[in-house]
Amino acid sequence: MFDAKSLKTLEYGKILEMLAQFAQSESGKERALAHVPFTSLEECRHALDMTSEADRVLFDFSVNPSFAVDDIKEILVKAEKGAVLAIPELLKVGRALRVARRLSKAISTVTEIAGLSEMASRLYFEEELEKSIFDAFISETEVADNATPELKAIRQRIRRLGEGVKTKLQTFITSPAYHKYLQDSIVTVRGDRYVIPVKSEFKGAISGLIHDQSASGATLYVEPMQIVELNNELKTEKLNEQAEIERILRNFSISVRAHADRLGWSYEVIVDMDLIFARAQLAHAQKAVRPDLNAEGELYIREGRHPLIDPKKVVPLTLGMHADEKMLLITGPNTGGKTVTLKMVGLFVLMAMSGFYIPAKSAQICIVDGVYSDIGDEQSIEQSLSTFSAHIKNIIGILDTLTDRSLVLFDELGAGTDPGEGAALAVSICEYVMRTGAKSLVTSHFNDLKEFALTTKGVVAASMEFDSVTFRPTFKLVMGAIGTSNALDIATTLGLNKDIVAAARGKISAEKRQFDSVLSAAEQTRRYAEKLVSDASLDREKAASALREAENQKRVIAEKREKLDESIRRETRQLIENSVEEADEILEELREMLNKEVVEDKDIFAARALKRKLQNMTARYDKESVVEDERDDTPLKDGDPVWVKSLSRRGILVKRNSRNEADVAFGKLTVKVKEGDYYKVK
Repeated sequence: MFDAKSLKTLEYGKILEMLAQFAQSESGKERALAHVPFTSLEECRHALDMTSEADRVLFDFSVNPSFAVDDIKEILVKAEKGAVLAIPELLKVGRALRVARRLSKAISTVTEIAGLSEMASRLYFEEELEKSIFDAFISETEVADNATPELKAIRQRIRRLGEGVKTKLQTFITSPAYHKYLQDSIVTVRGDRYVIPVKSEFKGAISGLIHDQSASGATLYVEPMQIVELNNELKTEKLNEQAEIERILRNFSISVRAHADRLGWSYEVIVDMDLIFARAQLAHAQKAVRPDLNAEGELYIREGRHPLIDPKKVVPLTLGMHADEKMLLITGPNTGGKTVTLKMVGLFVLMAMSGFYIPAKSAQICIVDGVYSDIGDEQSIEQSLSTFSAHIKNIIGILDTLTDRSLVLFDELGAGTDPGEGAALAVSICEYVMRTGAKSLVTSHFNDLKEFALTTKGVVAASMEFDSVTFRPTFKLVMGAIGTSNALDIATTLGLNKDIVAAARGKISAEKRQFDSVLSAAEQTRRYAEKLVSDASLDREKAASALREAENQKRVIAEKREKLDESIRRETRQLIENSVEEADEILEELREMLNKEVVEDKDIFAARALKRKLQNMTARYDKESVVEDERDDTPLKDGDPVWVKSLSRRGILVKRNSRNEADVAFGKLTVKVKEGDYYKVK
């Protein structure tokens, strides 16, 4: 159960107001403001699935559909009752058809959105009807000439008759004989009939019908008898025009009535999708993430940010409760953020169950059957209840409704009365809540509750951090810690007289001082352990970074060697091809000499030269293959020829460095070679 009081306390309505700002249709905005959390795990997951799909459409595919549809529910009801729809109403229906058509097309361009695709399949659009409506009506008050051939013909006759009437009247206002009778030389209209303004003292000077007079009585508006028949014809055509417009509106109304059911379903789908896409837009604006939902009672929020606090000022909070952990007790200094933490958790649960993303790094949210809260000043002047009484009355209502699937938020439980009695009452209430199996978050300063948290199975503790150096809260939540109120330290920081503070310290019982001392020592130990863990994590990260860098270097070296081997293979292949080509040319020349009938001396000399050339080529390759026999054990220096064993290739030593590596050049290519992989050759 999500009662209105808790929703208001947790400021769920403000989230809905933010949501409504992203809705495009008026109905979408209204539906956003009336949004309530879903109740089952399946409904909540489906709502989040739809938000995820909308996010994919908007930000993965950059498709931004329009949902700017008018509310047509009442229009469809009128059409179904047989009423003739007005032009503005028909235009709204046309816009609904257009939005449905364009929305269907936009959704069809995106893949892997099964839910939205199913919704889009229920959109109804009739392109012919849509086109007819926008072709027939120019504006909300004007019908286009081409709406029907009959209307076009009627308006053509109206224009022709009007021009005829005005032409005849021009003879009156331009004639010198009538000039002295006229108030102005203009043609005007009175009661859909063309008239001329005549001075009242010349009444009867122009034979005709008087249709009106000016406010002063000085002017009469006269329809000369010569144009009465033409005006009658014009009036008849205008009546015909109105009748044709009525017929057009009636025909369109009949068409809308025939499609009313499908138009109504389609309209609902558009508004529903408007709300879904508004959730995706809000999630993007809040840099929120999709929460994981569960029914087992797991609650974990990593670096959650209260969505109603300025993002530049909000301090991220991390907290968690396992399924078997039923209560989280939050302690710490005043103004340290305990109440904000309660509200954030309650609000996150409501948002997740409404299909909203959560402004956090990650979140595990348990599904509950109700969120109940007792937060803030509950004093009721109207009912003459004190703060304490109002709190107790509210708590009674909560305890009577709790189930093992509820979430309860108690802020400063037991405050507002005698500390001893308040602490005992707070512990008893917590024990009762634990027996119900409900999930609960409680804030308190009572030492009895702190002891309860330390000694009761299923209760976990957390504390709002307090800087013991600056005596100021840091607004960070520390899980597993029990904090002190630090009231005297805060009072000192705020400037309270030191003598007063010292006197107050003297009045604190020895047991209370000892308890606070133990808590302070435990907090210091926790911080030291936290620092050790942080340092170890940093060292581990540095080691992991060094390992990643070494692996990257290894990969780069392997890639370079592979490229080098390929380059060498290409150069060797080219060298062999060139040598084979050269040998073929030598053999061809020798064949030509042998084929001569007479071999001259110069041919013999040429043949010997070609033979030596072949022998030199053979010797060069033999030299490469038996280079081990040419090893030179004299001191090696830069510029000496070397043999690289891993590459089976001769190169030139460029230089050696201190890392037992050497740069060896193979033509234009230079590579690094390890010590022992090369030696000097003759």
